[in-house]
Amino acid sequence: MNTNSISARSILTKQTGGFLTSAPYPFTHTLAAYTGCAFGATTCGMYCYAQHLPNWIWGGGGQPWGSTVLVKENAPELLETTLKRMTAERRRSLRIFMSSSTDPYQPLEATWRLTRRCLEVFARYPDLDLLLIQTRSDLAERDLDLMQCIPYAWLSLTIETDDPAVYTRLRGGPRPGPRFALARAAVAASIKTQIAVSPCLPYSAGFVQALVETGVARVIVDTFVAGDGSGGVRTAKSPFASTMPNDHWRDQDPARRLHAQLQQAGITVLWSAAGFCSIPPRIDSSIQLSVVPSIAGDRSPLLG
Repeated sequence: MNTNSISARSILTKQTGGFLTSAPYPFTHTLAAYTGCAFGATTCGMYCYAQHLPNWIWGGGGQPWGSTVLVKENAPELLETTLKRMTAERRRSLRIFMSSSTDPYQPLEATWRLTRRCLEVFARYPDLDLLLIQTRSDLAERDLDLMQCIPYAWLSLTIETDDPAVYTRLRGGPRPGPRFALARAAVAASIKTQIAVSPCLPYSAGFVQALVETGVARVIVDTFVAGDGSGGVRTAKSPFASTMPNDHWRDQDPARRLHAQLQQAGITVLWSAAGFCSIPPRIDSSIQLSVVPSIAGDRSPLLG
């Protein structure tokens, strides 16, 4: 893994269109302390959209996705400066997704601790509306103590399947067991937690029960077709598509069955885009935030 340390000029990226600005409750900004993602060398990197985004195309230096990570060493300081300069009213409008194009708890975070330091900043500002921490890594358990101190924090865990053989057959990646354990630990710590089955990969008969037993507040189910942003065109061009015989990745029936079974089990379950932007404002849930029309072709930030 190649690591390059850089000094970023800004840290909160305003969202002006695309998936994260979907109704009913869009995100206003994204935050990424890293550019590139070490998990890009694992199974999720086979279909991850982030490798095609401008920040990687321009900043990745032509390196293969998953081989290089740019570390924004000044991310926590930038965040502190940005939030401090805002009025309290402005901060109350912030709905931040961390992170849509990289995993904030990829392995480098164990050493650099930029995500933890950013959480320390957020803990000093209790007046934001939402911080959604999106990861597929059980390293996040290290920071549950800080998440407990942030009243607007949600932990969102990607668990695409409960079957570790799926990852073994492809390029490997974080195993589902520790992620299930993290979900249970977060719930026990009274942290608002959701699981994103995004995208839904082949799963075992026990997947529904395993999800229910975590006790999470909600589950979002997504597919390559529903979350691809192009009806599957982008996924069809990915290395992942060639691993699935007869285009089985297009079959949304298993995900639909999972969705229905979770409903029957009494858990709150949402579908694709409608689920990702459905956390209401914590100050007044009756107020719908302004929505910027989505840009055609944008895809789920969790598909990768």
